[in-house]
Amino acid sequence: MCTSLPLSTPLTLARPVPAIAPTGHVDLRRLGWGVTPPRRLSAALVGQLVRFAVIGVISTGVQLGLFLLLRDEVGVLTANLASMVMSTVANTEANRRITFGFRGRSGAGRHQVLALAGFGLSLALSTGALGLLELVAPTAGWSAELIVVLSTNALGAVARFALLRGWVFSSRLPA
Repeated sequence: MCTSLPLSTPLTLARPVPAIAPTGHVDLRRLGWGVTPPRRLSAALVGQLVRFAVIGVISTGVQLGLFLLLRDEVGVLTANLASMVMSTVANTEANRRITFGFRGRSGAGRHQVLALAGFGLSLALSTGALGLLELVAPTAGWSAELIVVLSTNALGAVARFALLRGWVFSSRLPA
């Protein structure tokens, strides 16, 4: 029993399929799948992303410098904790003022406390990854540790931006 058509046989449809345009492209909206075209990012969001990224790069440089200064004195995990605490407090305040436009002291303490959730996530990521590195490669040097800290910072930054924008500083953002 033959279950396929020879390649030379043209395929014709009994009736046209409205979701297939004459160009051959499939219009998923016509299939009823609820697909909507992607929205463009607003200028305000793009500006926030750029400012957040610049502050993040500076904060990461500060954190990595502190980590390198402290790691031989207090150990890798303690150096990670101390460098993250110091850089996160400064990072949150910079983002509060520069990225999200809050001025003055009103709400600053609340913002720092709420931002601790993002800090906790980043700390858990980096501490877990450094612990795993120590387990699988106990002789890994500072360069491997920096790569781990930098990688986990990048993952944490995405979550941190979403958290800061959507929860901590949401009262002042444009709709």
